[in-house]
Amino acid sequence: MTGPVHAMRRVCRSTLKVHGDGADQIAMQRLLGVFDDEALYDIERIPGRGDEPDVELEFSDVAAGPYAALVRGSVDVLATMPGVVGAWHTDREVVLVRAPSVPTAALADAVDRYWLQALPRTSPDPAYGPVCHPDVSRAWNPPPVRAERDGSSAPRPWYAEEIHLAPSRRRMWTYLVCGSLAAAGGATLLATGGGSGAAALGLGVLNLAVGLRIAKQRRTLVA
Repeated sequence: MTGPVHAMRRVCRSTLKVHGDGADQIAMQRLLGVFDDEALYDIERIPGRGDEPDVELEFSDVAAGPYAALVRGSVDVLATMPGVVGAWHTDREVVLVRAPSVPTAALADAVDRYWLQALPRTSPDPAYGPVCHPDVSRAWNPPPVRAERDGSSAPRPWYAEEIHLAPSRRRMWTYLVCGSLAAAGGATLLATGGGSGAAALGLGVLNLAVGLRIAKQRRTLVA
């Protein structure tokens, strides 16, 4: 699943996640710098009950397409870790894991080691044509975002800071989808005489502007 539907699924999961009761409620971007400013993948806890997956990894377009074999290899690495119940490659970019007793950071560290060792020895799929050349020597991991125990999330950056973060596909679609919904709702309120329509419309336009800026940055990275 890709595009706006996938983005909305992730937004809903993130909203549910901060209201969970686990201590390991974190989301991380991993291996920034390998593909310029694009995170190689994101990893986060998601709501999971019983035998459902409780961790999701989403690989960037520049990794999941040309290096699909390494995404599949990541599943094998995760599946052999102690404490991991199962790992599944559900979409081109998405890997789901059931590992209730394994810290998210430990799962991420295992995937990091695999990619840093395997990527320099792996040729990209020629079907994708020219691709962004990876440089594992530039890899770095920003601090994780953690949900507080009382259910409140960590403070979000202001828009001035937000537009300078890594231009991930998730952030792009989140801003575009949320901006479109807010703009449409605001326009409808204005058309029907709603007093708060202008504020919603302005917020929607602002989100769309950030999303379009991220889309432009992503085109530059992939070009």
